[in-house]
Amino acid sequence: MNEHFLKFRTNYLFGLITALTLGISAPALRAQQDKDPLKAWATIQQTVKDMETAVQSKNLHGIHDPTMKIRAPIKTLKEHSRLLSGDKGPKITAALKQLDSSVTDLHSAADNGSQADAETALKAVESALDQLKAQDPEDAFKAMH
Repeated sequence: MNEHFLKFRTNYLFGLITALTLGISAPALRAQQDKDPLKAWATIQQTVKDMETAVQSKNLHGIHDPTMKIRAPIKTLKEHSRLLSGDKGPKITAALKQLDSSVTDLHSAADNGSQADAETALKAVESALDQLKAQDPEDAFKAMH
C-alpha cells in the first residue's frame, strides 16, 4: 500500500510541476510574441477585417471577439511608437488612440444591438485605420528591428 501511495504521490507531483511550468512559461512566451510591432500591426489589420465581416454579415455578436483581440496589439504599437524619432511617434500614437476609441464605440454599438450604429462605428474604425496606415507603421517599425 505504501508503495502504491508513493507512486501516486510521485506522479501527482510530477504532473503538478509540469502543469505549473507550462502555465508559467506559455503566457511569457505569448507575451514576448505579442511585443513584436510588426506582428501587432498585422494583427490590427486582420482584426479590423474581422470586424468588417461581422458588421457586414449583420453578426453583431461576432464583433465582441475582434474588438477585444485588438487591444493588446494597439497597446504594443503605442509602446513602440514612443521609441520612434521625430514626429512619427506622436502621430502614430494619436492614430492608435483614435482607432482604440472607434473600436470601443463599435463594441458598444454591438452590445446595444444596433446594426445602424455598428455600421457608423465601423466607418470610424476604418477611417482611424486609414489614418494609421498613412503614417506607414510597417516601415517605421521595420527600422526598429
